[in-house]
Amino acid sequence: MTDEEYVSLFEKHQANTATPEELARFKAYLAQTELPDLPWDEKHMGSEEDTQAGIWERLHQTVAPPRLKQTRRRAGLLLALAVVLVVVGLGYMAWPGRPAPVPVAVQSLPHPLAPGRNQAVLTLADGSTVLLDQVRKGLLAQQGGSQVQKTADGQLRYAAGEVTAPTLLFNTVATPRGGQYQLTLPDGSRVWLNAASSLRFPVAFAGAERRVELTGEAYFEVAKDARHPFKVTARGAEVTVLGTHFNVQAYDDEPALATTLLEGAVRLNLCAQQALLRPGQQAQPRPDGTIQVREVDVQHAVAWKNGYFVFNDEPIEAIMRQVARWYDVDVRCQGTLTNKDFNGKISRYKDAADVLRVLELTGAVHFTTEGRRITVQP
Repeated sequence: MTDEEYVSLFEKHQANTATPEELARFKAYLAQTELPDLPWDEKHMGSEEDTQAGIWERLHQTVAPPRLKQTRRRAGLLLALAVVLVVVGLGYMAWPGRPAPVPVAVQSLPHPLAPGRNQAVLTLADGSTVLLDQVRKGLLAQQGGSQVQKTADGQLRYAAGEVTAPTLLFNTVATPRGGQYQLTLPDGSRVWLNAASSLRFPVAFAGAERRVELTGEAYFEVAKDARHPFKVTARGAEVTVLGTHFNVQAYDDEPALATTLLEGAVRLNLCAQQALLRPGQQAQPRPDGTIQVREVDVQHAVAWKNGYFVFNDEPIEAIMRQVARWYDVDVRCQGTLTNKDFNGKISRYKDAADVLRVLELTGAVHFTTEGRRITVQP
């Protein structure tokens, strides 16, 4: 559902002018914000439907009409956070044997840190740059016979013409900390770039293969072309595919590169080692140079693309690296932090203050925020 469709349905819902079909569609969309991976204990929490209805009733009463353009994002995320907080308050984010914390009302900090947004810089073959979040939609440039366009929904798309290898030109799309972006490559492959990431690619693919270079993290949906393998190089590794959906995490500040396969098949080459992945598997290089392949929850790997932080037995240091990139903040650690792992699901579109408060509800860590610096303490 687009922002415009949501705003229209929301206004009709508030004015009691929605048709039964529109009302059903609106409620179905709101129901998608539930947390299916976490159990609901009706004995202690009451009816899930009644709780959700109450949250939405209170939420809609507080939304001012002049701010309707922001309603969809704020409303959906407040519900998601509210459900998370109810679960957290009853001990579902606590560790075995830990007393369940008392539910805490969430209040906004005086200086919230806004979440990231769609923003990126396009560097053309001649070195000129385009701020993609600031330019108008339409044709941006002509590059080596290809048209570079910003689509109506704000994405970057390449309409490739014929090109020969000697005239091959390269472009780069780079997101800052606090940014993300989506683009369609000349062959029709779609790419989602996470924060602090970049992708270098030709403006039109020529030759026997389709090769791109990644830093940071990206999710790929590769257009099928058996005659021209698609290859991603990142941190000294090469991922080869024919047509598939996969995620590559290759941040320099993370312990190791991780390639996660959702659909199809990919081959990971690293130095003299090679591994073939099946759907539901993730490959990571070991310190000894071999490649570890294991079964994983693939939705955890692509949670960032779907608008969530998802933590599956993760230490606070790993969580805060994600927070630092998405909110463009500096993170400092003081004292001896807990060696416990965290589990949970939190929207990426809440202010950082709300995300930190959810983590604090575990009682294992505490945060101090000064400007764009977050200090983590036991």
